[in-house]
Amino acid sequence: MVKIQLDLSEEEDRIVEIYKLSNKHKTKQEAIKSMISYFVADVKPKNLKEREYFK
Repeated sequence: MVKIQLDLSEEEDRIVEIYKLSNKHKTKQEAIKSMISYFVADVKPKNLKEREYFK
């Protein structure tokens, strides 16, 4: 589990609030979790070659 503290601008806060209300989430935290699920993350090593990484 990861806890992240976000400092949202006023506009970002309104976007999250609207998303929360339109998708019937109870908290902004639930809304942000739902929003994050739309993204795909690809994690690759920066300073290791793939061969070394998978050994």
